[in-house]
Amino acid sequence: MSTALTPGQHALLEAELLLSRQRVQQALQAQLGDSDRVGHAAALREADGCDWPEHEADRELDQVRGEHLLAELGQIDDALMRLKRPGYGRCIDCAAAIPFDRLQHRPQALRCVACQTRSESAP
Repeated sequence: MSTALTPGQHALLEAELLLSRQRVQQALQAQLGDSDRVGHAAALREADGCDWPEHEADRELDQVRGEHLLAELGQIDDALMRLKRPGYGRCIDCAAAIPFDRLQHRPQALRCVACQTRSESAP
């Protein structure tokens, strides 16, 4: 199995990562817009003296979504940096080449399927 990406494969993965980065950034911007509206509603609620516990749950859910999007953005940025260096597409555990099909579906993958499965099943 070839360990080096062809120039076409490299370009395809880079384009996919850049598109994913743009999608996540847009989702974060939308999330921030929603947070502003939630904050405004909370300020109005406090001014009215109302206590709506369900809004607290909404804020917590928004926070979790935001944290997830930030983590995803970090993974994409890391993958873009690794793509510029030799060794991209090699498993960080066993150093085997990660199949292009896997990279195409998840360009930020750090492990081959076998090592990822072991990693997820480890206590």
